[in-house]
Amino acid sequence: MKTRGKCRKLQILWFAIVLTFGGPAAIESLAASLKQQVVVNDDVIRLADLFHDAGRHGERVVLQSPDPGRRMVLNAKWLYRTARSFRLNWKPLSTMDHIVVERTTHHISTEQIQKTLSAGIRSELEMSDRFEIDLDNRLLRMYLPGEALPTVQIETLKIDRQTNRFSAIVIGAGGKHRGSRITVNGKYYRIIDVPVLVRRMSSKEIIGAKDIRLVKRRADKVDMNALRDVSELIGMSPLRTLSAERPVKRSEIRTPVLVEKGSSVTMIYRTDRMVLSAQGKALQDGSKGKTIRVLNAKTHKVIDGTVVNSGTVTVSPLSRLASR
Repeated sequence: MKTRGKCRKLQILWFAIVLTFGGPAAIESLAASLKQQVVVNDDVIRLADLFHDAGRHGERVVLQSPDPGRRMVLNAKWLYRTARSFRLNWKPLSTMDHIVVERTTHHISTEQIQKTLSAGIRSELEMSDRFEIDLDNRLLRMYLPGEALPTVQIETLKIDRQTNRFSAIVIGAGGKHRGSRITVNGKYYRIIDVPVLVRRMSSKEIIGAKDIRLVKRRADKVDMNALRDVSELIGMSPLRTLSAERPVKRSEIRTPVLVEKGSSVTMIYRTDRMVLSAQGKALQDGSKGKTIRVLNAKTHKVIDGTVVNSGTVTVSPLSRLASR
């Protein structure tokens, strides 16, 4: 009974295989074996792409190739039917047999797309300024068949000069092949040179040419009050300690303090015929050309003096230097 039951099961299993893959009568004597991996370099898949020893039918087209960047899975049932139709002696070892077909592909990178768009925007706007573009979607995917030389072309380009936004339809192309067409949106930004300090500087220092370097920044990321010209920084002093490597605002600098509050100063009274001097004490900080209050050390009178250099102020005849 056990033997009869076992035979019965084998009969059922064989019947299932026959229904699925067909009987031995359909198989020719030409032996073939399934390839392990298939990568095609054409628009179509041929029999020889799938089987070793495909014989005289090897160049016969059996399927269209997958689109660039995609793959195709062919299962055991489809493979067996195809083998039978071309009289190949091949059977799957199990229903799990399959083959993955891929197509040689060129991936067009986001960087390539950005470069093409930059050239298009520059041409459209007739811009000579440097600029960069920022895409709304930075994970763009475009594919071309591996046999094609990949290029990126702009089909349409619309630019809003008020907002600096753009919208473009971009096509991947190569020879006779036309790749995917995608819509790309984004914004372009001018790049400007901005002076920054190369080191941290205190309010007691004077900014020189060696303390400055130019950096490239997006215009939209630079404060509208930031200084743009190196000459506006040279010879100035920080109003308070300034950090390095950032744009400097006009409100953050001043002409250097040549006379500090509380310091001793020499007061000079000058005419065509004589020069008088006296010692005093500055009651205010003063930069070159600024008028400050000064206490005459001898008379203890407060007079106005104009800062001319470090530790020196000049007074006018109205101040009556000698008598006050």
